[in-house]
Amino acid sequence: MTELAVIGMDAKFSGQDNIDRVERAFYLGANVGNSIGTSGMNTAEEPQSISATVLTSVALLAETNQLNMANIAVLIIADVNNCADDQLVQQVAQQCASCVVITDLGQALKQATDLVNNQDCAVAVIGINSASAVGHDCVKVDSANSDSVNSDTAEAPVATISFDETFSGYASVAGFASLLISSTDFAGVNQCYIYACIKGFAQLAVNSQLSSENTELNVENIANTVSLALQQAQITTQQVGLLEVTADSKAGVALSESQGLMSAYSHTQTLHTALSCARSVTGEDRYFSQVAGLLKAVISLHQRYIPAIKDWQQPIQTQMSEWQRSPFYMPVDARPWFPNADGSAHVAAYSCVTRPLLSNNALSESALEYGYCHVILQENKVKIAGQVHPVSDVRSNGFFASSDLALVIVQGNDEAQLRSELETIAGQLNKSDIKQIAADCFARTDTNKVYSAVLIAETTEELSKEITLAFVGISSVFNDANVSEWKTPKGSYFTGQPANRGANNNVQGGVAFLYPGIGATYVGLGRELFHLFPQIFQPVAALADDIGASLKDTLLNPRSITRHSFKQLKQLDLDLRGNLANIAEAGVGFACVFTKVFEEVFAVKADFAAGYSMGEVSMYAALGCWQQPGLMSARLAQSNTFNHQLCGELRTLRQHWGLPDVANGTFEQIWETYTIKATIEQVEIAAADEDRVYCTIINTPDSLLLAGYPEACQRVIKKLGKRAMALNMANAIHSAPAYAEYDHMVELYHMDVTARINTKMYSSSCYLPIPQRSKAISHSIAKCLCDVVDFPRLVNTLHDKGARVFIEMGPGRSLCSWVDKILLSDKNKHDEQQDSRHVSVPVNAKGTSDELTYIRAIAKLVSHGVNLNLDSLFNGSILVKAGRLNC
Repeated sequence: MTELAVIGMDAKFSGQDNIDRVERAFYLGANVGNSIGTSGMNTAEEPQSISATVLTSVALLAETNQLNMANIAVLIIADVNNCADDQLVQQVAQQCASCVVITDLGQALKQATDLVNNQDCAVAVIGINSASAVGHDCVKVDSANSDSVNSDTAEAPVATISFDETFSGYASVAGFASLLISSTDFAGVNQCYIYACIKGFAQLAVNSQLSSENTELNVENIANTVSLALQQAQITTQQVGLLEVTADSKAGVALSESQGLMSAYSHTQTLHTALSCARSVTGEDRYFSQVAGLLKAVISLHQRYIPAIKDWQQPIQTQMSEWQRSPFYMPVDARPWFPNADGSAHVAAYSCVTRPLLSNNALSESALEYGYCHVILQENKVKIAGQVHPVSDVRSNGFFASSDLALVIVQGNDEAQLRSELETIAGQLNKSDIKQIAADCFARTDTNKVYSAVLIAETTEELSKEITLAFVGISSVFNDANVSEWKTPKGSYFTGQPANRGANNNVQGGVAFLYPGIGATYVGLGRELFHLFPQIFQPVAALADDIGASLKDTLLNPRSITRHSFKQLKQLDLDLRGNLANIAEAGVGFACVFTKVFEEVFAVKADFAAGYSMGEVSMYAALGCWQQPGLMSARLAQSNTFNHQLCGELRTLRQHWGLPDVANGTFEQIWETYTIKATIEQVEIAAADEDRVYCTIINTPDSLLLAGYPEACQRVIKKLGKRAMALNMANAIHSAPAYAEYDHMVELYHMDVTARINTKMYSSSCYLPIPQRSKAISHSIAKCLCDVVDFPRLVNTLHDKGARVFIEMGPGRSLCSWVDKILLSDKNKHDEQQDSRHVSVPVNAKGTSDELTYIRAIAKLVSHGVNLNLDSLFNGSILVKAGRLNC
């Protein structure tokens, strides 16, 4: 068959008033609320007629692709009877090439193929609820036991699907979803952007290999239909990374679909293919949801992510063993879909059960009345200058721009100007959308202004409260000598002493990137960053042949058919931290990720940099000092030093302490690391008689890490009379025994370097900048990993050289906390003429969304005078105008 291409998309449902809001809901796995309502605008809009909704959507599809609307054929999946009453066909056909109303996605794709083949045109496939206008909720809940329940009395369904043991029903909402389909040749001639290719599809009712008497929706027929679609697409089940399902609310239909899919996709790999379901987000709406499911699969494929089934718990207990043997897993959080290691394109599939409405408005109960089709989709991989993974393949989205979170930047040269701006904004709250207010303020930003206050809010009411607080807070900063900054729990921020500005308001050039140690790596780290900042996806992917493996995707984003409990997640964290090679590799990889966000998105380059412990390795990799940082992955995986000598069986310690050797895989606890409130002088006195206790890292002047043989450490801790907390980190770096592996570490970290960068990179091996040469870097890392880390000395050195803005390029905010304590405790030691200003900014917080964390970080950085490119926070869409090179 002619290969079909998806070249346009549009959708609205339940307050999600554009395709970017819909995409955001799909990604999060939940209806994210009414963006109009939360921003203070009037929600009582007049409902459009069905024909007006269809024509408006087709016009958008045509405009985006620079096509004439009159040349687009329209296929509407809707209630035929209701649409005929509205004279829909005639009204749409007057402005489009043709219009047909049908009730089945499979038939729509068949007709679209015929139109593409015979008329060489683009075809708009639109699924729509014909019962009410778009943007207004219906009053039904479609449950497993009842087709219709009054929404005033029914409990709101959770965002899960009917395969779930806890499923109670789908909310039924109004909406439409549109896809513009053409041949790939048509797309090429007209320079249309291709979001995904339809490689093949098969339909139960029209399958030539099935007799007309054998069209019942059952396990065998679903499995056969799936197999035919895969054969037509020349795709194997192992290639399918994401499967969008219908998960009908009728238990029997859901069971047939799930068992049919498990039969068709049966192979030896478990936890291989993610399941997804649009109904967990949009609700059940027969016609709209048919196209919404296909749209969701297209978007996920194009945006390179696995969407969430937010409230998923576990399969129905009687089917548990079947699910455990299946190749499927259920993602409860969205996560990146990293490139395949072999360079092949991603493949997704859509299992679509169609559930017709009979003439008496009753839902069919007969399996003979159900339809089914299976669609195979493939990513359209961009090739530029012969590269299969070109760095320039940026798949933009409007995720940030369509967020309810608004970042309002208020600027002025003095207190009076700031107050005047706040008063102006306060006066706009009753007549303007807060996102528009934020955009207008952003458009007026001026780097020459002395002061910037940044307000964060999600609703009009919230912004009003932040403004009220800002009046008081800004006044305190200007008029109280003891107050240098104002901030709110939401994250709004202002400082009267911008750390990165000099006396004449000039940029100081004092930005330092700090790279934390690997121990802070945790399950779920950074899973939102690739979608929040699509600009970084390809640059990061280009760092290694298999970036998913390098970033430890399956460890940081564990796969399961059941939701992990808190206890299970905690154990996964402990298991992760117990393998030094794994967390070292992940730590280096995510240092690159965090750095790329600032370099590629915000256009911020570091003036200074330093690493804490193994963070020094991260520093060199992330800043681009090595020609092939991806080589580190294999080296760490095969490293005897980090798998067996200084971790794992800890053979270096055994040899140093005269302990007997053990077999591989035997992990006896002979080393533990503790954090303790004490000075280095106190520890040296208390540990004078212990030869198996070491101070490994000094975090602040009165806090450090104590490590060694557990019983010996406990004796020292008792002598000190201090509370200590075990960190469950059994690796023996930063200790005298580690020097036995010095030469091996030099060899491990000796790699070819790139051209010299401008960032001054400081090491705790000597507390000086390290020359960007292979030998200097490898020896610096080896010495750093053997010596005690004196973090206060490192921070004070950076500050003395001019660093004022410290950004923590990794998980957590430990380094930020220590920087603040170090510089504040040393404030009295500085000469009064010396500038002691600084700010520390974390960019990751476990338990808080990456989106909110970055918004808060940006607020701080802007107020402290750091120039950032914030365009992607205010502008952007998933829609791509025709003319964008993509083949």
